[in-house]
Amino acid sequence: MKIHRLFTFLFLCFLGTSIAQPTKKITNSDNYAWQFGLAWMLTDDDGYEINPFSSSQFQSALFPTRIFVDKYIYNGWSVDGGIGFQKYDPSKLVNDSLGITGSMISADFSLKYSFYKQVGSGIVDPYLGGGLGMTLRTTDSRNTAKAFSPTANFTAGCTFWMSSKLGLQVQGTLKLGLTDLFKSSDYLQYSIGLTYRIPKTDGYKSNFDKSKYKISGHRTRIKVKKPKSES
Repeated sequence: MKIHRLFTFLFLCFLGTSIAQPTKKITNSDNYAWQFGLAWMLTDDDGYEINPFSSSQFQSALFPTRIFVDKYIYNGWSVDGGIGFQKYDPSKLVNDSLGITGSMISADFSLKYSFYKQVGSGIVDPYLGGGLGMTLRTTDSRNTAKAFSPTANFTAGCTFWMSSKLGLQVQGTLKLGLTDLFKSSDYLQYSIGLTYRIPKTDGYKSNFDKSKYKISGHRTRIKVKKPKSES
C-alpha cells in the first residue's frame, strides 16, 4: 500500500524541523485570517500499490495546476479547500496500463492542524490534515479506475515561510477511492507551490494590551491643599 510513502514524506518534513534554525520572521502567525496558494502537482496513479518510489511515472505539467485556499479557525486548526487538474501522459503508467489519455480533475476539502507553535514559531510550519474529496476522470475503457470517485484524504505537509506573508508549501496526500477501496481509484498526489498569508486586521492582543496595563495619555491634575491664611 502507498501509505508508507506518506509516512516517509511526513518523516522528512519533521526531520527538516529538527535541523532548521528558525528565526521569528512571522508575527501572530497563529492568528491569520486566510491563506491563498498556487501549486504544481505530481500525481502517482501507476497502479502499483507497493512499488518503490518512482518519479519517472509521475503525471505532471510545466505550469501550476492546483489552487487552494485556507481559512484559519482557532489555536492551530484551519480548513482547506483546493481544486487540481492533471492531464494524463500516455507514456506513463496509469493503473498498470500505458497509453491512457484524458485528464483528472479533483476537488478536496480538509481539516488541518499546524504544529507551528510546537516547533518554535520560526520558518518551519509542519501540518497534518484529513478530509474528503472527489475525483473525476475522463472516460477511457483501459482505465480501470472509476470515472467518478469520492475519496477519503490524508495529508502531511510543511510550509517554509520566506517572509511574514509568503511561504513555500510542499505536501503529499493519500487519496482512497470510496467506491472501490484499496483498488484502482486510490492514488497519491504531491504538490509544491507558493502560499500567501493574510493576517487578521485586529492582530494578536497580548496581556499588555489589556486596559489594566495601559498608561493613560490624559494629564491628571494634582490638587494641592492651600494652607489656611493666618488671620
